[in-house]
Amino acid sequence: MLKYRGKWFWSSVVAALCLVFAMVLGIWTGGVALAVPIGGIGGFTVEADEIQMSNFKLLPKIGETSERAAYPQGSAQLDGVIKNLKLYKDLNVPGKGKVRVLITASEDVKASGLVLDLSKLDADASFNKLKIAEKNRSDWQQKFGLSAPEVVLKKPSIQGHYLFANSISLPGLSLKLEMNP
Repeated sequence: MLKYRGKWFWSSVVAALCLVFAMVLGIWTGGVALAVPIGGIGGFTVEADEIQMSNFKLLPKIGETSERAAYPQGSAQLDGVIKNLKLYKDLNVPGKGKVRVLITASEDVKASGLVLDLSKLDADASFNKLKIAEKNRSDWQQKFGLSAPEVVLKKPSIQGHYLFANSISLPGLSLKLEMNP
């Protein structure tokens, strides 16, 4: 029985590491698009010193997480500059504790066409020309939204479930795997 579980564990670890390696390789080789559909394995955390956004829009949605098939979220669309990026996912490894997959960048990260589905955001925020609109639409996802040409988040901590960017630069990219962070 133990051998059987060991095979599943190591197969899962190898598959996860291959996925992370493929993502990092795609970023490093300068791929135009980056898609990180992490919704199937649960939420990930994005932290930074500051995020400067332009063309910001936030709409409600129902999205998938590893814990629930449908969970209320916000879908943010923006272009931005992220200072001191720290993106990580903690994985519970049975009998071993936690393994953290940590991605950092040593310089400012620049992204355009970024879509981030999130369920939690903590930050000090300042908006330029914030617009909150309610509309009479048949599609519930179009009934309410926020937008602003400029937004600055100081010390944000974001619980995300999906990330996509049309283009992104990650200067000084670092990938680390840590046991029991």
